[in-house]
Amino acid sequence: MKLEKVTKNFLWPAACFVAALMVLVCCGTARGGDWPNWRGPNYNGISDETDWNTEWPEGGPKVLWKASIGIGFSSVAVSDGLAYAMGNANKADTVYCFDAETGEEKWTHSYAQRRDPKYYEGGTLASPTVAGGKVYTISKDGKVFCLDAKTGSVKWQKDISKELEIKRTTWGHSGSPLVIGEIVILNAGPKGLALKTTDGSVVWQSGKKPGGYATAVPYMAGGQQCIALFSFGEVIGIVAATGEELWRHTAWKNKYNVNAADPIISGDMIFISSGYDHGCALLKMQVDGQKHSVTKVWTNKNIRNKMNGSVLWQGYIYGVDEEGELRCLDFKTGDIVWAQEGFGQGSLSLADGKLLVLGEKGNLEIAEATPAGFNRLAAAKILTGRCWTVPVLANGRIYTRNAKPGDLVCLDVKGKGGAAGAKASSAGNDWAQFRGPNRNGISNETGLLKKWPAGGPEMLWDVDGLGTGFASVAVSDGMIYTTGLVGKDGLLFAYDLAGNLKWKVPYGPGWTGSHRGVRTTPTVEADRLYLRSGYGNVVCFNSKTGEKNWEVDTLKTFGGKNIHWGIAESLLIDGNKLICTPGGNDAVLAALDKMTGEVIWTTKGLGERSAYCCPVIIEEDGKKLIATMVEKSIIIVDAADGRLLCQIPQQGKHSISAVSPVYKDGIIYGTNGYGGGGKAYKLSGDMSSFEKIWEDKNLDCHHGGVVFLDGNIHGSNHKPAGSKGWVCLEMATGKVKYQDKVVGKGSVIYADGMLYCYSEKGTVGLVKAKPNGYELVSSFQVEKGTDEHWAHPAISDGRLYIRHGDALMAYNIKAQ
Repeated sequence: MKLEKVTKNFLWPAACFVAALMVLVCCGTARGGDWPNWRGPNYNGISDETDWNTEWPEGGPKVLWKASIGIGFSSVAVSDGLAYAMGNANKADTVYCFDAETGEEKWTHSYAQRRDPKYYEGGTLASPTVAGGKVYTISKDGKVFCLDAKTGSVKWQKDISKELEIKRTTWGHSGSPLVIGEIVILNAGPKGLALKTTDGSVVWQSGKKPGGYATAVPYMAGGQQCIALFSFGEVIGIVAATGEELWRHTAWKNKYNVNAADPIISGDMIFISSGYDHGCALLKMQVDGQKHSVTKVWTNKNIRNKMNGSVLWQGYIYGVDEEGELRCLDFKTGDIVWAQEGFGQGSLSLADGKLLVLGEKGNLEIAEATPAGFNRLAAAKILTGRCWTVPVLANGRIYTRNAKPGDLVCLDVKGKGGAAGAKASSAGNDWAQFRGPNRNGISNETGLLKKWPAGGPEMLWDVDGLGTGFASVAVSDGMIYTTGLVGKDGLLFAYDLAGNLKWKVPYGPGWTGSHRGVRTTPTVEADRLYLRSGYGNVVCFNSKTGEKNWEVDTLKTFGGKNIHWGIAESLLIDGNKLICTPGGNDAVLAALDKMTGEVIWTTKGLGERSAYCCPVIIEEDGKKLIATMVEKSIIIVDAADGRLLCQIPQQGKHSISAVSPVYKDGIIYGTNGYGGGGKAYKLSGDMSSFEKIWEDKNLDCHHGGVVFLDGNIHGSNHKPAGSKGWVCLEMATGKVKYQDKVVGKGSVIYADGMLYCYSEKGTVGLVKAKPNGYELVSSFQVEKGTDEHWAHPAISDGRLYIRHGDALMAYNIKAQ
């Protein structure tokens, strides 16, 4: 074979190594807009960000910073304000940690490693994976490191080539670490390798022969956590915890045994693609009892991913074919919908329905992800040299690099709000879930009115016809969502920002028991919307079209029992998990796979029912935990596996505990209505024990929520009318700092220095919490709507949304 032909055939490696960076951050600390692993927060090449800028000036977006990191193809991981990258120089690999915004170098870690330029530049292949306060890396020769994410100190290291005698592939290990709970999975050996995250010891090993070039992809099947692994010449389904093989699709060998692009999993479908004129296929996974299998739906050569994987968006596959064309395929049929040339061996990711495509020669283009055709929105020459590494969008910044000399560049694409919007748990102007971006009743917006005109702020529009209910609204990506009971049917409504109804769909029976009407607010993430009915059904919809994706009857599935006034839980998203509270004997909490509804874990052994509360995420020492109140207790569980860490007895009257706990600096606070007051507990470092530090009877919040600000808790009590219903408590001591009637008992949120208090009598107050008392600055009366004023307010993009039964109103609270 002639060298020039060999060189052409091997224009693949780096992005394939990049394509090998994938991780399930079950124990990670990633924030909403982060990209802590290859293929992003959802492991599919898609960012959750929405408000990012595609209107670039001539010459492209502003360059925030640059760095020289050495030769290689590793991508970037972004987590908790830090960016991690890798490169090779002077016969050594170096792991870099930068300040994600400024580019300031925080630490480096280097180790001996040959560059090994075999028909390409050589250098680093796999990308860093950040999870649980640690960074995991692997070199092409099999040197595995676990580093402290903040300092770079070595937690443990393992040379799998020498210690485990696992042979490397021709071009070296390129599959990035996949972290699931307390194991890290590598594409090493014929069916993978799993090590303990704590010390690097072997959990399971499949053999010593070479593995593949892609990264393991997580999915759920038959109630267990699995991975799909693109190995030497086949794709294999494997139980993550044990390494047990579930199924295998063979006969997928190409000319050089390079399967570099990660599989794409959607429900029970799996898309695979390889280069060297091999092609792509769609497989269907099936579970029959203990038997797992795959069957082929279709196969063709319409996309041949030599290195980087494709993305799946709204029923269409987008990817760069080895001939240099960006192509769009129909996911169901495999037919080519359109093709656009000019990208070479390029790579792509996706955010907010837009493709970020980096051409092989350094041209970055943004295009709509639509089957209607290629529509370029922006383009700029970003880099020179060979560019095979996938562009990463994280927190309003694009990170990308070239192979040699190893220039890393960070570009500013923040949206008009000054930060990129992201999923329900991120910063930005969206209010994509109950109680706002972080489920604490606090908006991140500024520039809002500090005083309203007489009669209240301008009403931009109002709509009616929502039916009966107390659900608030979720606002995401230019759409407003809420639910209502019409007749006996629960309906999901979607409006645009002008108040125009875009669609409405039924989701099942609505609550018709005591205090009939809907209870729960939708939770929105990218193109998915989740809600739970008053009868416990969890339903996932396409947020753009209203099409139902999947549904799970959680009370039936987990043996739970409904509660007197109906389930009132708004669902919580944590990474790939959707958290709900079935209240079964072995599932007081449950985590479902947000893409499929399959069970990931349950919290066993409590036997307590739900108590109208919405769970929240807390973080402590780099570990992510979930806290909520159930029938008789405040509970804290490990977000990675649902393991119960702490159970604190605290039962409200009528078993109502509707207010989410507040956590700060080792103290957790819970409050109940009906005179129950509230209590605060000091938790041990490992969360396994607690000590009550104070108890208060003044703030017995019913269901209006509380807001924690500057060390103080603000909320209204459940005492009879005429009492001083709004209370400010000091979190550390339980001391009442002040009380005031304000607008009367109700719900509360906070934005831009002001409390927004919505009373059960229909008065909305703009309140300033001063050091010595509440100041009611402005107020108005809600005249439209029906029934009780129980829905919590919401704020998004300078608008205040008030739901009152059948009516929804939008008010302009943006300062001029």
